[in-house]
Amino acid sequence: MMLSQLNLYHYRNYDQVDISFSKGIQLLTGKNAQGKTNILEAILYLSTTRSHRTKDDQDLIRKGSDAFFMKGMILKENRKEDIRITVNEKGKNLFIYGNPINKVSDFIGEFNAVMFCPDDMMLFNASPRVRRRFVDMELSKVSKKYTITLTKAQKLLKERNSYLKQDSVDDTFLEVVTDQLIDASVIVMKQRFFFLKKLLVKCQTFYEKLTQDDTMLDIEYISCVEFDENEEELKKRLKLRYQKSLQRDKFMKQTTHGIHKEDFIFKLNDQDLNSYASQGQKRSVLLAMKIGMVYMIEEIIHEYPVLLLDDVFSELDETRKMKLLTFLPESVQIFITTTDQLELKDIECKRDVCVYHVDHGTIQRCEGGNAHG
Repeated sequence: MMLSQLNLYHYRNYDQVDISFSKGIQLLTGKNAQGKTNILEAILYLSTTRSHRTKDDQDLIRKGSDAFFMKGMILKENRKEDIRITVNEKGKNLFIYGNPINKVSDFIGEFNAVMFCPDDMMLFNASPRVRRRFVDMELSKVSKKYTITLTKAQKLLKERNSYLKQDSVDDTFLEVVTDQLIDASVIVMKQRFFFLKKLLVKCQTFYEKLTQDDTMLDIEYISCVEFDENEEELKKRLKLRYQKSLQRDKFMKQTTHGIHKEDFIFKLNDQDLNSYASQGQKRSVLLAMKIGMVYMIEEIIHEYPVLLLDDVFSELDETRKMKLLTFLPESVQIFITTTDQLELKDIECKRDVCVYHVDHGTIQRCEGGNAHG
């Protein structure tokens, strides 16, 4: 799939954008703080309905406006697809072919994008919440069942916590809510476990190719119970855990164990990657992970996602730039932001390269912006 057209109104520092894109590499050039990252953020937002930089959608509305609108024209193997999002003070509205979409789970996955940006380096030293958010976002792109089940589990967790805060707790009612939470949690845990297992294999493969290094990678899944592929056994373990923590939950007036507390620790040679790895190794692991995600999405939905590289290409040496472009099939549409449009000059690239200049909230395709490596 590819993004052929992007329309933005009152988004970030853009008053209005109507821009067409082509296959191959889309090189967004311009000085710092002109709006290059905002374009990539908007593309990712069309994919995930979330910003990677803020939790508050109101931050995305241009100063002086009361709403923003975005539209993307997506080219898929057999069809074109029109997706739109509007955000105002009342909330968010999603549309496919102009038809309102009431559930986020019915929207996510229509257009897939994978992003690699400098802030991703924080994944390894951030709180467990950040790593859960990363896994949840990537999984939601390829599994509607995961999105629906995770939303259900979050609602049940909120209901359980609300009940625990009451002065008098009916154990029978609490058990009913807990059993429903366990049923949803088992599905979430299984999908997280197998997603990370597949991602690890991809990540290991591309890390070795990028670095010529046979360092062993691992992702440790940390949960309140030991994972078991058998659903009934996993349910038993979760039920026992909730029974043991019941009195503590009542005292704390919240659920102290569960999928909302899980963590995923990345390791190099059995050492915590955050403490053990160099910045270069961390960057290579992340890059390998993103390449792996591109291939995983294609294996599941049979179409490659769009790849967004925000101010990352400039940090790679010529060898890694070459390897990155070599690893990715030519059918993958890639957006790259840079302050130097000559950055690709010395790379032997067989892909089409279209150059765009971003300046003070405007974006224009450069004349002669089509180049061939």
